[in-house]
Amino acid sequence: MEPTALSHDALKAQLQTARGLVADNQLDQGRAACEVILAQDPRHFDALVLLGAVHSKNQQANAAVEAFCRALEVRPTSHAAYYGLGVAMCQLQQFAAGIECFDQALAHQPGYAAALCDRASALGELGRWSEALADYERTLALTPQNAEALGFRGNALLALGQVDAAIASLEQSLALDPQAASTHLNLGNAHQAAADYGQALASYDRALALKPGYLLAYSNRSVALKHLHRLDEALASCEQALALDPGYADAQWNKALTLLLKGDLRAGFAGYQWRWKTAAFAAIDRHFPQALWLGDVPVAGKTVLLHPEQGLGDTLQFVRYAKAVADQGAHVVLEAEPALLDLFTGLDGVATLVRQGDALPPFDLVCPLLSLPVALGTDLASVPAAVPYLRARASDQATWSQRLGPKTHLRVGLVWSGSPSHKDDHNRSLALATLMDALPDGAQYVSLQKEVRASDQAALERAGLAHFGPVIGSFADTAALCACMDVVISVDTSVAHLSGALGRPTWVLLPYLPDWRWLMDRSDSPWYPSARLYRQSAPRDWSAPLAAVRADVLALMA
Repeated sequence: MEPTALSHDALKAQLQTARGLVADNQLDQGRAACEVILAQDPRHFDALVLLGAVHSKNQQANAAVEAFCRALEVRPTSHAAYYGLGVAMCQLQQFAAGIECFDQALAHQPGYAAALCDRASALGELGRWSEALADYERTLALTPQNAEALGFRGNALLALGQVDAAIASLEQSLALDPQAASTHLNLGNAHQAAADYGQALASYDRALALKPGYLLAYSNRSVALKHLHRLDEALASCEQALALDPGYADAQWNKALTLLLKGDLRAGFAGYQWRWKTAAFAAIDRHFPQALWLGDVPVAGKTVLLHPEQGLGDTLQFVRYAKAVADQGAHVVLEAEPALLDLFTGLDGVATLVRQGDALPPFDLVCPLLSLPVALGTDLASVPAAVPYLRARASDQATWSQRLGPKTHLRVGLVWSGSPSHKDDHNRSLALATLMDALPDGAQYVSLQKEVRASDQAALERAGLAHFGPVIGSFADTAALCACMDVVISVDTSVAHLSGALGRPTWVLLPYLPDWRWLMDRSDSPWYPSARLYRQSAPRDWSAPLAAVRADVLALMA
């Protein structure tokens, strides 16, 4: 039976009914009301736009795209239809297409605040944060009391490293909409970036009070608790996140890092495998066709590729496992970063050494370096800590000894900063002037750094440090320099691992929350028997560890 034809007034009334249902969040009923109209008039523009909005709200993005495209066939210059299409495209993760749609909406309706705001969000998804921030500013010029835009602007500012401005914008947003759980979460992230972990924790707790079962809040909260040295509570917060979603990789990753920091290496390294499910590591996963080896099959007679995955310090620390794999009868192929290649020549257990980036020989199994503790069942009592497992070549050491000249004083190698691009560099590095002010006169201090920041140049010249950066070619040179030192004093950088692997006396300056490999509350390292650890007693306060280092240098000089 054909549906009864509706009059123009009846269609209009039906549209009002549909809008009311959608406004009341009765989406299924609203969709049905739209479909009644479209059964009578398939080109009813307003019903198509409303239907597209309903599909978007229901996360049915493909159906939304179809509805908005049909609407644009009816009215090709509609800013509302282009805007809705842009939202649906972004739901499909097609952010560039979404931006084009928002551009069209703005071309037909300049000053369309919603399109500006959502275009900014799409730009942020593509990492174009400066452009996103400009769009949020334009949105707020049009709608100054727009809590959503203020919150999103805070996220953009945070992504651009403008932490204080991000906090201010997020707080403005919350003043207008204090019930926005996601904004409390983002404020917690901003406080965390500012190293204000108490405030971060309070923000995450407010987010959870407003939205119980907020997965991200539980996971991020665990990081704040870890920075506050409340490790058991941090683990509990991870478990709360994982009770909601056992497959949530970030929470599994946070849990693993906390277990490692507590010294539960076996469980921690097992959980560390979750790194490949996180966004950062998924981007560098090499997806070898050969099987991943985690100690589950015998390797005798097999060729096993060991490859680096993170920083140079990680490679230096975990290359120690090559011998253990070879001792099981494997032919070990080690891929190494170019800067480490000379140093690793002749390394125990390595049958074939390959420069990273060169063609790999055939192999049967593969294991990333930081998965070797899982493959070999490492716990705190079984860390392979026989040092030295790296050695400086005698010829290199002789060359560097000649460069340094006759030894007349205690010789101390110094490393005070790492790569500025490291996510935790602001915590682990310190200014050269701060270090030199703490060290006593009477020793020969030698820079072991290849690169010196512009901010440290004046202090370098003032201190009269021997600095060889321009002639350090690779880590083989740095190893020879370390071998010439009586003691190496370093912040947590690759040189600390190098010196420890060489078995040299190594004093490591650590931030309040150290990297997991240094554990907590101990002055020694199970990984490097020759290392001594100096820890901050408060965040970003180097006074206590530097005072201890000064006293120990004086003791050596005596």
